[in-house]
Amino acid sequence: MKLLATLLLATTLANAAASPAAASLVTDLHCPATLAQEPVADGVPPGWVVHASPSELRLQRAAFYDGDPVGLGTLAPDSTHRSGLVETSTWSFGGGDSAHVWIACLYRNASAVVARPLPEGLHQCTTTVRLDALGDPSGSLRVQCR
Repeated sequence: MKLLATLLLATTLANAAASPAAASLVTDLHCPATLAQEPVADGVPPGWVVHASPSELRLQRAAFYDGDPVGLGTLAPDSTHRSGLVETSTWSFGGGDSAHVWIACLYRNASAVVARPLPEGLHQCTTTVRLDALGDPSGSLRVQCR
């Protein structure tokens, strides 16, 4: 994934957290529905040409990490419930732990993780995602933290 796409997503998440809603008791964090991915020619041997079209990666899920996600596994939700084709998961963070918790927006077929720290003072986040008939995320994602 190109650094430009990473920077665009990080800027979008930072703007969402800096909005007046971030200062309220309930904060909605918004992941972009798609992320543009440009073909990369790095490492292609001389004489070879890359022929590829830019693609859009569709949002799949949000995940939470105890610190910067580099080399870390995701935190497991405290609870996950399915009602029809809607899945709701909740994570709780004790005390001032949210200062160390990061959120990442995960995109289908992407190997990179684009993440940022949660705004301070949050102790619980809930994600709600629409699923397809096979149980894969297929629609909108809502992330609400308090």
